[in-house]
Amino acid sequence: MILRASGLLALAVCFSLVLPAFGQMPERVEAVPGGIVVEPRSADRLDEKAAAVLFYDDGEADLWIKSGATTYEVAMLFTGAGGPDVTLGSVDFCWRQDGVDSKIRYEVVIWAANGPGGTPGTELAKFAAVATGVTATPTYYNASLNYPLTVSNVYIGVRYNPAVDPSFWFCVDTDGIGGAIQPGYRRANEAGGWSTISSIAGASAYKALMVRAYVSTPGVVAERLLVPFFLVDRSSPFGTTTLFAVRNLTTAPVSGTIEYFTRGGSSQRMEDLDLDPYDTVTVNVRDVPGLSVSMDGFSRGYVEITTGGNPDMTPVLAGDYFQVDVDDNFATGDKLVRRFSLCRDATIRFLRFGLPGSGTRLTVWIANPRGTGGGDPPSFSVQAYDEDGNPVGGSTLVKTTLHALEFDSSVFTGLGFGHLRFDFTNSAGGTVYAEASTQGRFSVGVSSQCDDLP
Repeated sequence: MILRASGLLALAVCFSLVLPAFGQMPERVEAVPGGIVVEPRSADRLDEKAAAVLFYDDGEADLWIKSGATTYEVAMLFTGAGGPDVTLGSVDFCWRQDGVDSKIRYEVVIWAANGPGGTPGTELAKFAAVATGVTATPTYYNASLNYPLTVSNVYIGVRYNPAVDPSFWFCVDTDGIGGAIQPGYRRANEAGGWSTISSIAGASAYKALMVRAYVSTPGVVAERLLVPFFLVDRSSPFGTTTLFAVRNLTTAPVSGTIEYFTRGGSSQRMEDLDLDPYDTVTVNVRDVPGLSVSMDGFSRGYVEITTGGNPDMTPVLAGDYFQVDVDDNFATGDKLVRRFSLCRDATIRFLRFGLPGSGTRLTVWIANPRGTGGGDPPSFSVQAYDEDGNPVGGSTLVKTTLHALEFDSSVFTGLGFGHLRFDFTNSAGGTVYAEASTQGRFSVGVSSQCDDLP
């Protein structure tokens, strides 16, 4: 059996303005009233070697800009980005397009901040890049590189050819983080001086370009914890919700980020996390604004908590999460999942009680969905076994574009008490959580065990 899963696409309504030219080349601004939340690339973008992700936008695209020049450059200042042994490993750029071409070729360019008045000056490096699958929804696209970022203050941006790719726009944030303005410039045809982004008519409220840089330093790692699946019933204040807690295990203050994703890995919201020694923060996902709601009235997704980890992999943070449904007298939960302990092969208990409403709900998180196309391999497979170790039915192959999925017990017909074996080899690891319940009577939750880890 092959299952295919996919997510809902967000739609946006926008208006456009034709604006005065600069440098004899027309520039345009397109805006969305109130902004639109950007959908970044795969959440697996930050590897455990990364020390930090550097950004100045709030994750909400408010304007898009483009030019009719033969060559167009946009650049933003990154303050204190570089230093000894710092490596720039990749950069996210936010693009959208309003035509039929979904591919843009561009260059990632790094400049020293030594131009007149602190503008982009000496070009330090450039790297060829391609963004594919660009749509009308503003989205971050990653460009991988490997550059020793020894200069503290640099401009990072793009250079591309609007004459060849005329339907592509670059994303601008008019809110920023804390309302601060991060110096941003643009230039046409690599000629003359740089002009500020805010000097484009219609972009005077500029705060930041939507560029994110990933840097790493030897001996510094990222510690990441997962709430592998959240579920919030928006139709009832006493219906299902998800709560999670994060606690500091150390005697020193800890800072990090909490990021909320759709099931498909699109970032919906990012918040700062600041914990005092041995401090704990508890979040009810029902209270988190800006999360998408499905047609059935539920918000679904997952949460990633990231901080600078210990080089010896000694945990800095820990936590737990709970599904709570007051209406149906249901509650279950477990500890947060550590990204470095994902399973390649996992087993989990399966229960079906002989009572009305009985069943087991499975939630699955995988690191690398492989797609749903005919030539795409299954992201993972599942084999059911009874308590005598006999296979029940054939192996279920799951094709999906989602990181977080749900399964009901009805998928595995003929199975009462037993266990399920998951093979996550194709998707670079995963984790499973089982909630066995009979509504109004009792419930129990259990996480999968890794068969490939000690």
